[in-house]
Amino acid sequence: MDKIRIVMLGGQDENFKNLTAVEINNDIFVIECGFNWPDKTKPGIDFVIPRYDYLVQNKEKVRAYFLTHGYDSVMGAIAFVYDKVPAPIFCTKTTNDFLKGFCTHFKLDYAKLPISIVKTDDDVVVANRKIEFFGVTSNFAESIGVCINTDQGNIIYMSNAVAHNDFEKGFTPGKDKIRKICSNKTLVLLCDSFNADKTGYCSPNYRLMHCLKTNFYDYQGRIFLAIDRPNLYNIIDCLNAGIAHGRKVIPYDKHSSEILEVLKNEQYLKSSRDCFASLEEVNRLRPQDVLVFITGYGKKLNDKIALLASRNNDEKIVFLTKNDLFIYGPHVLPEIETSTTDTINELYKTDCIILKPDFKSYRKMHACEEDIKYFIATFRPSYLIPISAPFVQLLACAKIALNMGIGYNHNNVFIVDNGNIVEFEAGIGRILPQKVIVGEVFVDGKGIGDIGATVLEERQRLADEGVIVLGVTISQSKHQIVAGPDIQARGLVFLKDNESLIREITRLFVSTVESELAKERYSIAYIETATKDIVFKAVRRAINKTPTIIPIIAEIN
Repeated sequence: MDKIRIVMLGGQDENFKNLTAVEINNDIFVIECGFNWPDKTKPGIDFVIPRYDYLVQNKEKVRAYFLTHGYDSVMGAIAFVYDKVPAPIFCTKTTNDFLKGFCTHFKLDYAKLPISIVKTDDDVVVANRKIEFFGVTSNFAESIGVCINTDQGNIIYMSNAVAHNDFEKGFTPGKDKIRKICSNKTLVLLCDSFNADKTGYCSPNYRLMHCLKTNFYDYQGRIFLAIDRPNLYNIIDCLNAGIAHGRKVIPYDKHSSEILEVLKNEQYLKSSRDCFASLEEVNRLRPQDVLVFITGYGKKLNDKIALLASRNNDEKIVFLTKNDLFIYGPHVLPEIETSTTDTINELYKTDCIILKPDFKSYRKMHACEEDIKYFIATFRPSYLIPISAPFVQLLACAKIALNMGIGYNHNNVFIVDNGNIVEFEAGIGRILPQKVIVGEVFVDGKGIGDIGATVLEERQRLADEGVIVLGVTISQSKHQIVAGPDIQARGLVFLKDNESLIREITRLFVSTVESELAKERYSIAYIETATKDIVFKAVRRAINKTPTIIPIIAEIN
């Protein structure tokens, strides 16, 4: 009988960076491989990906990666992990389009990735094991669930899915395929829990237009539509609504244009060629014919909107006016709540008309309480593992199962953390006492994992306390200053408001240098050390800050 281990490497008790390894005998199947965007405590970091030591240690066993959809939290780390743990990658066409765009945008080598495109209802055989895919309703087009066949029963992985059937191309669940899968025993269901603490069904509160309680069909001015990049359902829904009422879709920037091209190529938009225009044409069109589309992700999208609102945008062709309607559609993420508030504040300064949903009711398209009940009742798994959410939502998902009254209890509902191993033998599951190494790996530029806590602390200190650079050129032969001093302060004080402090820093710096140069044999190392000490104390005494002091002593003959 198959020996099964499910190893959680990312996504548990946190938002994003999902990474799950399913080990069956001597084969490992990796489901999702995502990253998270850094928060303000990680200055200079581009991405945060899960530690994947377990995969590196067992790379000869890794047979495939399965990407369920095109969120960064699901596929963003694959280009980094693949270098050390190569294996075929299976995903749908739309997910692949976004993966290719992601690699292009961040200058990663997409060509090295061995992508196998699958349809939402395909079956594949990997390492002599049947893997079945089934379409799920998600806010990303062509999202899939994964079913791994074992002789103990099926392992079902569902990430970011809701119970709803009234959809068109790209968003229709694979009901026939699910019915076929359910004809066999389900050993364990790994169920997305991000919205598990929300009552009712997710539908229809994921629809932006529904949550706005109004529509833009009769508006006679220009419309600006901002939606976060992964929210394809609302992007398609809103753009199609605009197109149906005679508006031309105008991408705001290159990023927005790339997403629009994917939607056009995959025929998600009900349109003809004359339904689109470039930003250069925005001022030549009638206001009632304009729909400017802006997309991005998280804080980067907020920054883009804020620059447009303050007229500091790179795209100087277009600015917001009081006659424009701005639809603000991004979800509020905990990591960028302050950024969201600041951005909306900037929008209100423009006097344009602003429509935004009630963020308390506007839900991300993840399974809520009734959706989760539906999935559990459909698959009837012997075991349930809530996934992809902070602990409070994992616990809420577990409680939903326990309260259904169909035999779930603490023996067959497992709340697991990153690093936990769930083992199944002869149909019996248990959480093993040992854990694997997990954590965060920081990606800074093209460097992976070479940024540690000390570097982050230094960067944070520079951000919080500032830096002072002291420059001077000295003559080795004359033992005197021949150029300078030059004093530069960043992130510390506004120089015009603190001229007395800068004069004092300059005096201390020059006197320290000249005192050492008066000696027959001077030491540049001593000058640097003494300068750091005396200037640091002076600044702390004057303004109660502890900046980084960087003396630069240039020596000439």
